[in-house]
Amino acid sequence: MANYDFSTLNDRDLEELTRDLFSKELSVNFQSFKPGPDKGIDLRYSTVNDENEIIIQVKHYLGSGISKLKLDLKNNEIQKVVLLKPKRYLFCTSLPLSPQNKEEIKNIFNPYIQSTSDVIGKEDLNKWLDDYPEIQERHFKLWLSSIDIIKKIVKNGVKGRSEFYKEKILKEITVYVPNKTHNEAVNALNNNHFILITGAPGIGKSTLANMLTYQFLAKDFELVYVREITEAEEAFSPEKKQIFYFDDFLGAITLDLYSSRNADSAIINFIERVRDDKHKRLILTCRTTILNQAKNISDKIQNSNIDISNYEVKIENYTDWDKARILYNHIYLSDIEDEQKFIFFQNDFHWKVIKHRYYNPRVIQDITKKNNIIDSDYSEKFILDILNDPKKIWEKPFNVQISHISRLLLLTMYSLSGGIYYVTDERLKEAFNSRINHEVVYNNYQRKGNEYNFALKELVGAFIIRTIDKNNIRYSFFNPSIDDFIFTYFQNSNEEYLQLLKSSVFFEQFKYRIATTIIKGEKRIDFSNKNSRKKLYEIFEEKKKLLKGFHSDSNLNIISTLIRLFNKNEIELELLERINDLDISYLSWDDRDNLSEILKYIAQNNFVQQINNLSELIKILSKDAISHYQIKNFANLIKENSNYTDFINDSKISDCDYYNEIQKNIDDSWEKLSNDYMTDAYGIDKTLEKDELDDIINKRKEEAIQINKDIGLDGSEAIIEYEFDTSSQIEFNKEKSKENDIKIQGYKENTRDEVLDINRLFNSNSKGGNLFMVPF
Repeated sequence: MANYDFSTLNDRDLEELTRDLFSKELSVNFQSFKPGPDKGIDLRYSTVNDENEIIIQVKHYLGSGISKLKLDLKNNEIQKVVLLKPKRYLFCTSLPLSPQNKEEIKNIFNPYIQSTSDVIGKEDLNKWLDDYPEIQERHFKLWLSSIDIIKKIVKNGVKGRSEFYKEKILKEITVYVPNKTHNEAVNALNNNHFILITGAPGIGKSTLANMLTYQFLAKDFELVYVREITEAEEAFSPEKKQIFYFDDFLGAITLDLYSSRNADSAIINFIERVRDDKHKRLILTCRTTILNQAKNISDKIQNSNIDISNYEVKIENYTDWDKARILYNHIYLSDIEDEQKFIFFQNDFHWKVIKHRYYNPRVIQDITKKNNIIDSDYSEKFILDILNDPKKIWEKPFNVQISHISRLLLLTMYSLSGGIYYVTDERLKEAFNSRINHEVVYNNYQRKGNEYNFALKELVGAFIIRTIDKNNIRYSFFNPSIDDFIFTYFQNSNEEYLQLLKSSVFFEQFKYRIATTIIKGEKRIDFSNKNSRKKLYEIFEEKKKLLKGFHSDSNLNIISTLIRLFNKNEIELELLERINDLDISYLSWDDRDNLSEILKYIAQNNFVQQINNLSELIKILSKDAISHYQIKNFANLIKENSNYTDFINDSKISDCDYYNEIQKNIDDSWEKLSNDYMTDAYGIDKTLEKDELDDIINKRKEEAIQINKDIGLDGSEAIIEYEFDTSSQIEFNKEKSKENDIKIQGYKENTRDEVLDINRLFNSNSKGGNLFMVPF
């Protein structure tokens, strides 16, 4: 049985729901009343003989209780009904009503309410929703917020991740406005099993992705929240219903497109894997500009089928009615003062916001959040100024509302988060304490206890999000507009970033946030000016021996940073000396990226003859691959640089022992990784014919043998002799093919007169008690 408390519906949502239910129950077509002052009418049925044949009044009163409701009815509503003289009057509320409550309300409106059956409460609404399930389906936010559905969402959310809790989900559902955008995304996801949601910053990509995710969690899918594609591969379980959610996926892997991680191949292969599995779904989000940038970098992404399920969320897709409801919902839930809310309801100001050329859902969220404003400044002018330049929303909170210590923590966090979506607690604390020590020594700062915890208390929930994943604590910015604001802050004064680097602890603070050669589309702080670059070099020279990498070799990091930031003529002597002094016995994944970058630089800048230990560097890179993508990347490095191709080919004749070591290293890696490589083949988990499956395996073997040939090696025995259990795979595929595909439903919109409904939304709220009662 339905058991809704209706807390995710605002007063207008409830009115639309009751209109649909009463129209169905009484078999008449009720209309919402025209805009204007409240006359005691929300819904009306008129006939030729009587304009007020049936009048219905709807009251939400969330959080107020029955006593306040009865008081308001006696003091305000009964006089309106007397003037209307309806033939039949019905009263509806979302509050639970006892038989005595109904009798009392009937008596208040006597003789216009003819029976207690004309007094409708929470239980009656739920019974009608059971009787008319198609109305539940039409009211998407209601269905998604049911107690049983919320329990499923929380249960199937990522275990140990703090953001999947009931209150957050309900608040997000409450403010959400389902529309045409949602329906098109649902169709794309149902048809292709994956969706790439793109769009401008703040347009609603993550909100749409969250809603789609909630819908699948309600269908008993298990959520896998992905930060790196390797996490998705590791978590993939053929027997389970799983939905993989990768927020800002290209923002997280764009740098990897240059590296040995082969992130482009990995993501495209994973998409294909999900497309063929009825029990899997994949939701990706990224900014449109970053997608275009990634296509320019990667031929694999450019030539893939990723666009077949790319749904770009554009502001043009939002109707004025959508924009109005987004604005209204945020005001309805806002913690700003009532007099500040009324600004939107006076002088048709809501139209100025709705029609603004820079209207953006995230900006609407920001301008209706108390933490982001100073009360004395809140006015029409302030709101329009923020719409014209959204970054301004963070100026006063950053400069006035938080302490100097908290500003230092935010700036430090920004410097650490360029290469990855989040910052770990340990690394943030270490980098921040280093900055405080610098302030003590050079700027006479006096310590005042545990500055780190103090700053976090100020910032968590306002500027940053804390995520607890099992025993790990991570931090990320509250939304990307904060990242944009801090970028602009540093871009306007790179001297500020230089001050930060003087207390730096990690190589990442140099490698990811700044650039001395600016590439269009990349968001890096500009140090291309000769004087700025000189200062940057001096600081790096002073700090480089003290900096740490992320499970990576310091010498490789120093060389990598030099290559990225400085001109060849500025670093050539130091670079050659450092490369020739390299002595490496083990490579982490980051080390492999750095070494690949260094070897590529050596070849492109004709340094091959000046590197004494080149053979050892190539050999160590060929050894102990962690992923088959690393073997492929090593092959690409050799194939794409003729110096290295010649080097391997010559060694086959002049230095057989060395050549055999390279062959053995690749053979050993294939021995470990051959099964992963083979089972990663496209189509392996959907074909039902043995001959077709054999063809897939044989083709995969040929591709692996070609990888070896690109290096200049013979095929590896682990690949040539590989045997695959085709019978078991076909049986598994047959069982999967019998299962029905699982689909979610879109949102069914009512036809409406936009201008009339928008004016009604904002015009009739000047009277009638506390209209902005927060439903939580």
